[in-house]
Parts: sequence; structure tokens; C-alpha cells
Amino acid sequence: MKQNCILTLLFSIVLCPAFGQISLDASSLSDIELLKDTSIFSWNGSKILYGGGYHVPFEYQEESEVLEVRVYFRYESGIEKVDLLPSSDFEVLDSIFLFENYARFKVKFRELSTSDRMKFSFLLKHSNESDELVDVPLLPFTQTYATYYPPEGGLYVGEEIVTEITTNHPENIIIDERWTEGLPINYRMRKRGQSIILYLSPNQLGTHEITVPIKLKRPMIRDGSIQYTLPDLKNTFTVRAGRLTFLKMDQQEVTPNDDRKTPVEVQIENHETLQLGKTYRLEDREEIGGALIGELFTKTRLNNNKVLCLFRPYAFHRKSEGYLYLKDGDRSLFVTSVDVTPKTKIESIHVLREGKDWEKTNKVHPGEQVAIKFEGQGMHKANFRFLGVDFTLSDSLLRNEKFVFFDIKIPNNIRTEKIEIFNRGENTGSFLSVTEHQLPRDFDFVSLELGVSQTYTLNEITRPIYFEENLSDLVISFNRSMIDENNEFYGPQHLTIKLKISNKLGNLIELYQFDDIVICPDNSLREAHYDAESCFSGNINLNNYISKKTYNLDEWSKIELEISHVSDEYSKGALKKKTLIYLKKNHHFDIDVSFPGGLLILKAGSNDFDNFSGVSFAMMGEFSFYQNGKIARLRPYKLGAGFIAIDAFNFSENADDRDVGLVIVGSVHPAINNPNSRLTFPLYIGFGYLMKEQKLFSLIGPGIRVRL
Repeated sequence: MKQNCILTLLFSIVLCPAFGQISLDASSLSDIELLKDTSIFSWNGSKILYGGGYHVPFEYQEESEVLEVRVYFRYESGIEKVDLLPSSDFEVLDSIFLFENYARFKVKFRELSTSDRMKFSFLLKHSNESDELVDVPLLPFTQTYATYYPPEGGLYVGEEIVTEITTNHPENIIIDERWTEGLPINYRMRKRGQSIILYLSPNQLGTHEITVPIKLKRPMIRDGSIQYTLPDLKNTFTVRAGRLTFLKMDQQEVTPNDDRKTPVEVQIENHETLQLGKTYRLEDREEIGGALIGELFTKTRLNNNKVLCLFRPYAFHRKSEGYLYLKDGDRSLFVTSVDVTPKTKIESIHVLREGKDWEKTNKVHPGEQVAIKFEGQGMHKANFRFLGVDFTLSDSLLRNEKFVFFDIKIPNNIRTEKIEIFNRGENTGSFLSVTEHQLPRDFDFVSLELGVSQTYTLNEITRPIYFEENLSDLVISFNRSMIDENNEFYGPQHLTIKLKISNKLGNLIELYQFDDIVICPDNSLREAHYDAESCFSGNINLNNYISKKTYNLDEWSKIELEISHVSDEYSKGALKKKTLIYLKKNHHFDIDVSFPGGLLILKAGSNDFDNFSGVSFAMMGEFSFYQNGKIARLRPYKLGAGFIAIDAFNFSENADDRDVGLVIVGSVHPAINNPNSRLTFPLYIGFGYLMKEQKLFSLIGPGIRVRL
């Protein structure tokens, strides 16, 4: 609504110097119609003179009435576009549709009974590129009635009567909440919800007529006449004297002093039978034996026809519980009405945070908006203020003697640890305790630095890390400026870090644990309020703490790193993140000793394989190859080079096949990944050079491999 008003003002400032606003009769518009159900209100057929100019009247029943509007053009006006300037009084529900000789749209009005000087302002754009600003004043009216049903029986002096005025449009009636003065029966009106309440206060005995004028915000139109008033509400009452004279006190509420002995000065209406220098009892019922509420000592008559009294309250009392009776001994002489309520005292403080239930606590956190509830005594008459904090009363309907609610926003940069609570300038002794946030933040501020080449953000790691280089260092680093980022405060992060290292066979190599490492935010508005002595500075290089350094770990060693929040430091939401790091290798080199047997050997220059040889002895350097996508799983073959002693264990005199050769051999090991297999029979194939016969040869055959 505010933006619409600004736009309207800007349009007026820009357009008015170029061309003036003109009325519909002098414009290119021939007529305007407002349609509601079967009713049509138009300029030509319905306009009415009001306030020195013509207006288009239209009748409404709802405060947010929806009407269809049709704007008609004069013949050959050349209008190519129609714009309705925005206003805070209405909104256009759909686009303005332009036809040959008229335009059509719908509007929804806002608060018709309170809007003033309502009008449509049309900006017409012609085919000759000229513009025209046309004002069409509007006059909303509604049929309003008001009826009064007087209370049965008479009225009594000193008794306030509350009745209701029945009306179909309470929002259209002008209400004056002030009491009339000097009338036999004074009155005032108040609006309560969708009802209008009439209060009557009789002052003089006898029969009196009361006349209550009813004025309207929006008029009624009858026979072309504009009426802003309804017929006066009139009624005649008989005002009688009560059995007891009502004496009105100047204070509607009295609060006893702390010692319950020091009196409170009050003024009460004078009466000819009221004696000075006398102490009257104030009891809660007319009969003998009423509860003693207090004593009233009449001190001095004043010039304003009042009597200055000293009131000593002994018990609490509410007007809703009935009148108080002034007694001389046990005889009731007068009646009065006053609240005797305790001094404001906060007994407990409750805090409500979004998405949670009420919690009995006085702890609040910087930057948060919470609802505060005070429970105690005399809450309805307090005027609380929070030192250094702005607050808004949530709902006055929820404020009573026992509790009161506030919406409160704690500043991000609040410096004090206590927000003292004042009532009417006095310190209540109660306070809100400002405690720093301690919430578990996601691990986006923790990074893992592997060697000098790879860095991972912890919360983004979703699968094991396979590191193929030599792991010179494993560093856990912390980006402390991210913890309290964008004024979202989490506070110091209490972390536990567990480290477990095992080899490729799953055997445990080392365990290490960091307990309760406190990582404090920096570059934060709350940084100065964190306990710097308990904060861990710098990063963690695991090689500074473990005995088996990462750069000495064997291939396919596994590093298990678990980082978690210390659960005892958080009420809920503590997080845990486990990360696995494998030292990946694609191949493995080793010296292998085996005993091939029954080899078929084909020597250069020979067309036939020699007979099966005996058991040979081979010592070779071999490369093993790991399977892709599997952890520490070897492929079932090896490739190597070395020496082979053919038929090495044949010591007979005719052992002509014994020789030593240099070979390149490939071998197939079906059970290479079975750790329980001690005796295997690989298959060998290769070629080489015989040292004694000085010939090239190739070989194929089985062997025996023993694993110790």
C-alpha cells in the first residue's frame, strides 16, 4: 500500500507539469460504469454533487468490495491505451482489457469506510501520441442502521451499566470514547471486536431521557440526499437511589506498600454523612462478617468536593469480585469500587523459540528473536523495559495480572551479559542472561589436506578417498571465519577426533584420539565474548602425534578418521562424520623364489620341446598388478625377470639338461588373493637365454609356490 502511494505521487509530480488533470465531462471519456451484481452506477446516470464537484456514487456491503469497471470512449477519440494510476484505496485484480469503444477491468477496494477522497485517475494515450489525465471522483455509500435495546428495570446512582448497540456496519459508525459531562445520565461508546458498547453512568435521581447521536463515516443516499447521521438513539430511564450511597475513588487501582503498614493516599467523593477523622472498615460484602479488605481514614475535605483519605489495604480485591462496603462497625454506610492488587513482581521467566515449546529459563542468545513470558503478580499494570533491547508487546489481550507476553529481538552486537528488566524506571531485580550460541555446525569449516596436492572439505566427502601418491602429511585444518558466517551464530565447536590406521590385511597399526578440541570462530561479532584460553589455534598435522608416520605406511593401508561433536556440550543435533582414506597402488614389486617343475623348453634351432625337465629353481623380480575398483585385490597374473636354474636338483652324472638362464617370465596364480593358501601351483610362460648352451629358449609349464 505504501508503494502504491509513492507511485501515485510520482505520477502526479511527473505528469502534472505536462498536462492538467481534467474531469470526465471535458475528457475523451463519454461515461464510466461501476457494476455490482445487478446494480449499475454510472457518471451519466448516477453522478451526484458533493463537496463542490460531481462524484460517481456506488453502494457497498463489504469493506473489501469487488466491482467491475467499464470506461467508455467518445466517438473517434483515438484512445490506444488506458492506464489506471495506482492508489492505496484499491487494487486492480486483472488487466485492463481494451475494446473498440470501451475498456473493462475489476478492482478490489480496501477499507471503504475509512478511505478519504477516493477517485480513479486514468492516463489515456491517444494515437496522435498525446496523453490525457482524467479524474473520476468516487463516493461510496452504504445502508447502515443502529438499534438500541435498553436494559430492563431502572438505573441506580453510582452504578455503571454496559449495554450493546446493534448495527450492521460497526466500522462505519464514528465512536467517541470520551464520557459526556454534566448530564443526568452520562454516556460513552466503545468498540469491542465487531460490537459497539454503550456505557451509562447515572448521576441524578428522577426520570431522565438520554439522547445518543449516531454519526457515520460513509453516508447513506436516499432520494438523492446524502445523509451522514442516523436517527438519535433515545430512551427514558428512571434513576433511583441505591440502598447505599456510592462514593467514587479517584484511583481505580491501589497497590499496597511493601510493609503493609504505610497508608496510601486516595481521594473519595464527599458525602454529608461522611465523618472526618474517622476510620471506616472496607469489607467485601454488605452483611455482617465480611472479609476485611482494608481501613479508610478520612483526613481532610478538599475544594473539589473530595475527601482526602488514608487507605491501609490488608487484602487483595478485584472489582470483578464485587463492591467494597464502607462500614462503621458492622453497619454498612457506603459502597465503593476499587482494585487492590499486589505490587508487580516477576516470579518466573519463560522463553519460546521458533519450533520449540515454552522453556522456563532466562537465557537468550545474541541475534535471536524470541517470545518472552513473565509470570508473577501485578503484570497488568507494569510498564516493562529491557535495558538495551527493543521489544514489542505481542498481544494486549493476553496480558493479565498473572502473566504478560513480549516479542524481543536480541542485538547481534550486544555487549552485556545481563539484560536488566525495569518497571517504570525501577530495576525489578530480574534479568535476561545473554549466553553465547553453542550449536553444532555442519563440518563445512573442516578440511583434510592430503600431502601437498589434494584438499577436501569434510562435509562434501561422500565416499572413500583413494590417494595414489606418497602421503607426506595428513593435516586437519579449520576455516574459523565460516563458523559465525553472515551473522548466523553457532559459537565454539567442541570436537572429538578419532584416528585408526590398519594395513591392507586389516591388522591394526595405530589408534589415536583428540578429546574436546574447541574451535572458536573468528571475524565474528561475538568473537570477543568467547573464552580464548580454551580455544585451539592452528591446524592438526597427524604426523606430529602418531608413531607410524603417514609417509611410512605400506600400500593399501587404511586411515579411518572420525570427527564428531562432543554430545555433552549440545542439547541435540550433534554431528558425526567418518572418512576413509586408502593409500592406493596400481602395482606391487617383489623378489619371488619358486620351484617350477616339469617345464617344456623349446631351444633355438630345435623344432621339438625337450622332455619335461625336473624341478627347477627360479629367483625373479616380479610385478603384481591390483584390480581397479577393488581394495588391495591383485590380478591373477605376475610379470617378472630373473634367473632360472633348469633341472637344478638333478645330481646324476648324465644330467645334461642342467643349465642357468636369464628369463622374462609371466605367471598365472589362480589363488593369489587367498591369504590362507600356503601352497599354490602357478603356471609359467616365458623366454630367455641359456648361459651354458648360449641359446635362446622359451618355456611353459607348472610350478610350486610355497608361502611361509
